[in-house]
Amino acid sequence: MERRMTGTWFLNRLLHMMIGVCLLGWVAGADCAEPVRKKVLVLNSYHSGYKGSDDAVAGIKETLLRALPETEIQVEYLDSKNNSGKEFDAKVVDLLRFKYQQRHFDLILSTDDYAFNVIEAHRPQLFGATPVVFCGTNSFDGSRLAGKRGIVGIDERPSFKATLDLIFALHPATRNIVVIRDDSVTGQLNEMEFRKAAAQLKDKATFSDWAGLRLDQFISRTRELKPGSVIVYFASFVQDGNGDRVSSNEALRRISSASPVPVYGGWEFNLGKGIVGGRLLNLREHGAAAATLAVRVLRGESVDALPPVTPSPNKDMFDYNELRRFGIAQGKLPADSIIINRPPGYVYSHRVEMLSTISVLLLLALATSFVKLVNSRKHLQVHRDALVQRNEELEQALSKVKVLEGIIPVCMYCKKVRKDERSWQQMESYISQHTEAQFSHGICPTCFDDNFSGKKPKQL
Repeated sequence: MERRMTGTWFLNRLLHMMIGVCLLGWVAGADCAEPVRKKVLVLNSYHSGYKGSDDAVAGIKETLLRALPETEIQVEYLDSKNNSGKEFDAKVVDLLRFKYQQRHFDLILSTDDYAFNVIEAHRPQLFGATPVVFCGTNSFDGSRLAGKRGIVGIDERPSFKATLDLIFALHPATRNIVVIRDDSVTGQLNEMEFRKAAAQLKDKATFSDWAGLRLDQFISRTRELKPGSVIVYFASFVQDGNGDRVSSNEALRRISSASPVPVYGGWEFNLGKGIVGGRLLNLREHGAAAATLAVRVLRGESVDALPPVTPSPNKDMFDYNELRRFGIAQGKLPADSIIINRPPGYVYSHRVEMLSTISVLLLLALATSFVKLVNSRKHLQVHRDALVQRNEELEQALSKVKVLEGIIPVCMYCKKVRKDERSWQQMESYISQHTEAQFSHGICPTCFDDNFSGKKPKQL
C-alpha cells in the first residue's frame, strides 16, 4: 500500500512538471514572437515623378516608418494625370479588384482626389471595411463622409485668401490679377476655392481666369501684362503645342521667365521654380499629417473617434531670388515666413578666408610666444648662473673672514676680557671663541730677558 501510494505520487509530480515545462515553453514562445507587421496600401492618384504626390508619399513613408518601423508599405499609382474618362475609371477599378480583392491590408491611405473618389465609390467591394485615411483632396466637403464609418483625412485647402491679402499688401498698386490653371477636375476645384476668396476682394482688382491654354499661349499673353498686374499660378500641368503635357514646374519656369510681373502660387512644390511665394500648402507635411492619423489607427485607436477632417498645415513661404527680382523688402513679409535661396551672411560667405586668417594669426602668436619663452629661459639661466657664482664667492669670503666689532673691555693688568658684569675670560680664549683664529704659545725677547736673564722687571 505504501509502495503503491509512493508510485502514484511520483507520477503526479512528473505530470505536473511536464505541464509546467509546456507552459513555460508557450510563454517563452509568446515573448519571443516577432512583432505583428502592419500592412498599408497607398493609392496614389498620379504617377511616380509627379512632384506634388511624390512629396506627399515621402511624408507618409517617413512618418509611418519612424513610428512603426516594421510596417509594409505598398504604393499603387493610378496615373490619372495622364489618363481620364469613364473607360479608364472602369479599368482602374477592375485592376484594383484583380490585384487586391483577396489581399488583406490594415489600412488604406489615399493621396489626392482621384484615388479618394475611387475609394468612395467602390470601397466595399475593393477593400471591405478596412480603415481609410485620405490626404490631398482639394477643398474637401465634409458632408461626403455622412453615414460613412472608418474614414478620416486631411483637407488640402489652399490659402488663396491669405495669399491675395499678401499680394495687395506687398503690391499696393495691383489692379489686375490673372489666374493660370489647368482645366482638369483638380484645376476646377481649386478655381472654385479661388473664386470664393476673390469674391471678398472684388472691389480691389479685376480677376481674369486663363484656363486650359497651350504653353505658348500662356507665355505670349504673359509678356503683354502691364505693371499693376499679378499672376496666381496653380496649374498642375500645361499642354504644349503638340498636345503633350508639360510638368507644372517646367511650365511655371518658362512662364515666370517671360513674365514682367510677379507670379504667386498656392503649393510649396512650385517654390524656387518661378513663384514669389504666398501662403503655401506643403504636401510633404500634408502627407506626414495624414500618416500621423494612420499611426494612431494602426496602434489601435478607433477611426471614428478621430476628427473626420483635419485642416491643411499651410505656411508663408517665399523665394529670395523672386523677392529681389521685384524689389520686395523682406521686412514687409509676415512674421515667421520661410525664405528659401537666401544667400548666407558675410561671415558665412567668407568663413574659409576668415578661418584661414585666424589660424595664421594664432600660429604667429604661438610662434612669438614660443620664441619669448625660449629667450626668457636663456635669460633666467644666465642670471641663475651669475647668482650661483656670486654666492660661491661670498661663501668663500665668509669662510676666510670673521671680524670682531665694537669696544671690547680688557683688564689693564691681566688682559682678561669681560664677558658680562661678573664674568671675565682669558684674551686668547675669547678671541678663539669669537673668531676662527687659533693661538700658539711662545716668548718674545723682552719677556725672556725680564724673566730669565736675572734682570729686574720694569715697573709699570
